[in-house]
Amino acid sequence: MRLHFGRTLLVVGDVMGHGLEAAVDMNVYRSVLRDVASTDLAPHRVLRRLDASAAEEDDRRPATCLIVRVDPARGTAAYASAGHLPPVVFTADRPGELLDVPVGPPLGTGVGGYEAVALPFTADQTVLLYTDGLVERRGEDIDTSLARLAALRMGVGCGVADVVDAVCAGLDAQHAEDDVAVLAARLRLRPPPQEAAG
Repeated sequence: MRLHFGRTLLVVGDVMGHGLEAAVDMNVYRSVLRDVASTDLAPHRVLRRLDASAAEEDDRRPATCLIVRVDPARGTAAYASAGHLPPVVFTADRPGELLDVPVGPPLGTGVGGYEAVALPFTADQTVLLYTDGLVERRGEDIDTSLARLAALRMGVGCGVADVVDAVCAGLDAQHAEDDVAVLAARLRLRPPPQEAAG
């Protein structure tokens, strides 16, 4: 979602359960998110509003959610998590880095307690958000799965689409046991302004 002052809000979420009811609840979360995000609140405050809204509905399924507010002018990204797995940042020719983001309870519990952390975000980095279907494997500890994701390396000149392809191939997303959603983002450098001819 585009925000004021050139900022962008990246969001990935996962409603607990499957089927039509889960899809309907995800649509409701998405609609509320658009309304709340338009007020330009900090990511952890967006989660608080989403949580409070969902907790008012007795039949709303809980959901995990990870929000990242990217501010290119400051070279930062602010992260807030509601029970979601950590984002990973890839830098060319280095293993990925799982970011240490404070994790609050899933949305819909009414508990709140969300925090945000702002970290540097540079033009040579690609941030990756994903659902648990990408990494969870039956009979395998989640830390092992996350380590496999972080061990991936992206080559120099690897575009955002290449990162997504490499991650999906490296974790065999095609044979995942659950739905997989992946979102990758990188800062787009603007060309320097051209000097006027004299």
